[in-house]
Amino acid sequence: MHSSTIVHRYDCAIHDGDGCDGHCAVTVDKLLGWYADDIAFAAEEAPATTLEAFAAQVGTAGSRMEDVGINNAEDLDAASTYLNDAANTSGIDQAVLLKRASDLLNNVRDMVDEYRDMV
Repeated sequence: MHSSTIVHRYDCAIHDGDGCDGHCAVTVDKLLGWYADDIAFAAEEAPATTLEAFAAQVGTAGSRMEDVGINNAEDLDAASTYLNDAANTSGIDQAVLLKRASDLLNNVRDMVDEYRDMV
């Protein structure tokens, strides 16, 4: 019998067999909590506290990581675009954009660890 492990993110405690994507909403506060410190390191700034500042820092971090050859750094440029767009929307449109950005930011910790080793 083959078993697969369902990965729960976002401090999820609901185990309904579907993973988290169906019931765990990504919010600005969650994104900042998960990624702001690492992104701030690469952007060489204090951690962002607003969506607009975070979007700018994600773009800066992406550019810096691309400059030193970090794999998938271009994902941060795309995430920055989604975050900027999310800052100008609300409701379901914003939720979708935040989720798309979150998916692209999923490997940020590893990317920043690699960046730390290089600079």
